[in-house]
Amino acid sequence: MGTSKQYHIQGKKGSYFRDQLRGVDLEQVLIVAIDAAKLHQKALICNYFGDVIEKPFFFSVNNAGISLLCTKIEEAKKMVDAQRIFLGVEATGHYYEDIVRELGSCGYRVDIFNAYTTKEERNSALNWCKTDDLDLIALAHAIKNNKGTESTLLEGKQRQLLTLTRTRRRDINRRSSLLVEIRTLMDHIWREYQGYAIVVNGKRKTQKIFSDFWGKSALFFMTYYPHPSDILALGELGLKSLSKEHNLKLRSTTIKRLLFAAEQSITRSKEELAPELLVLKMRLQDLQRLNENIETLEREIEKILLQTDGKLLLTVPGIGLVSAAEFYAELGDVSNYNNPGQLIKKAGTNPIIKQSGGDEGYRYYGRISRQGNPHLRKVVYNIGFCLSTHNKDLQPFKQRLEGKGKHSRKVFIAMGNKFIKIAFAMLRDKKPFLSKQSGFNIADEINKKLKYNNMGSQKVESKAVA
Repeated sequence: MGTSKQYHIQGKKGSYFRDQLRGVDLEQVLIVAIDAAKLHQKALICNYFGDVIEKPFFFSVNNAGISLLCTKIEEAKKMVDAQRIFLGVEATGHYYEDIVRELGSCGYRVDIFNAYTTKEERNSALNWCKTDDLDLIALAHAIKNNKGTESTLLEGKQRQLLTLTRTRRRDINRRSSLLVEIRTLMDHIWREYQGYAIVVNGKRKTQKIFSDFWGKSALFFMTYYPHPSDILALGELGLKSLSKEHNLKLRSTTIKRLLFAAEQSITRSKEELAPELLVLKMRLQDLQRLNENIETLEREIEKILLQTDGKLLLTVPGIGLVSAAEFYAELGDVSNYNNPGQLIKKAGTNPIIKQSGGDEGYRYYGRISRQGNPHLRKVVYNIGFCLSTHNKDLQPFKQRLEGKGKHSRKVFIAMGNKFIKIAFAMLRDKKPFLSKQSGFNIADEINKKLKYNNMGSQKVESKAVA
């Protein structure tokens, strides 16, 4: 069975590597290691045994640079009469993508290597130095041992989703930091605006002025009347007039709390707080732009996701549209994998196993490996949390883990891994999730998650995903 074309310990990539090497003189196998960077790329060409054919050389990622690299490869190929060529590049930022794409158009297959892999190769050689040449040597060893993760880049709708979802995630993180900064500025300008202390039945509580600090009314006053003196100048009649004019829907209790907080405030004058007020105005403008950008991104993400197999993931209760889009984009093409275990490893959520002595010894599952795609890993964890909370079909799985005393974070990781297995089957077979809960309907489950395309004829029908 070890030589069967149907089975290999490294799956499809192992089978491919085996078939390429079988029956070939290893002296005629070329290894091309490429260290990607922003401006100065470097490459090394050697044979399978590590004999250097072309010493490390620099090249640029442009027409002349790619032409130089291809010329060096062809010259080395003629020199040793090479029968097989294996190329590998480390996934450094996004700089490797153009190299993979251009070499692919020239007819070369380029394997992509995780930066952690080359680090481990250096460590295994007991060499903790880091230079471009040592990186190339480590990468050459990794290529020879077939430790690459992928050999293709995302294309089409999946690549578009990857760009959009990662941009949205960055904007969400920026917005989170911005919200903290705005709260801090309001503490300096008017600390009671976020709430003030009251005593109820002998117990201290916080009385909020607005039920939602980021709601329409709260943002309106932060933008145009951020200082207590502004509120006092308006008075009760002025506040009611503004509420009616701008449809703020202020209740009388909110108006009274706002005036009370303004009267009790001991803040500094507007002249002294001029810098803070200016920065606040700028940050509120930034917040508005970010909110508009995020909405635009989500609209486009929804439109594109519905054109892909990723819409199948929306049939799973507890999985929202953005989570489905992020997961589908980060997962890549499932046809490149034999089993979901390979995808779990790609995410880096596979537990590290320490075992000794077989059944008579011990087996300990430690931390997750964290050696895969960090973006996918974060999505898998978040999905695990959502499913643990909202998916009734998977609740028994969660309860079994909790019954074993598992920490909540381990439960979320395990739930995320379970979803990878479910999603792998769904995307491979192009079939939706079928909940056993009464009243479940595929189209209804999808449509309730759509925000922009869920109107009239754009609604998803069951036959479109079944």
